[in-house]
Amino acid sequence: MTEADVLNLIKLEIEKAGSAAAWARLVGISPSYVFDVMSHRREAGPKILAALNVERHVSYQIKD
Repeated sequence: MTEADVLNLIKLEIEKAGSAAAWARLVGISPSYVFDVMSHRREAGPKILAALNVERHVSYQIKD
């Protein structure tokens, strides 16, 4: 799953809730935080990821 996929999930949840502000209230975060994430100013943090039932995994690879 990519960051774009996460943003799409957020968009779907916002549509279900009726607005970004309504969804923010439902998940216990500020509307400005949601707007920042959707505007690519911040990454989705633990509260947003929990609301989406998504975990962040980081991986590293040895360069060839």
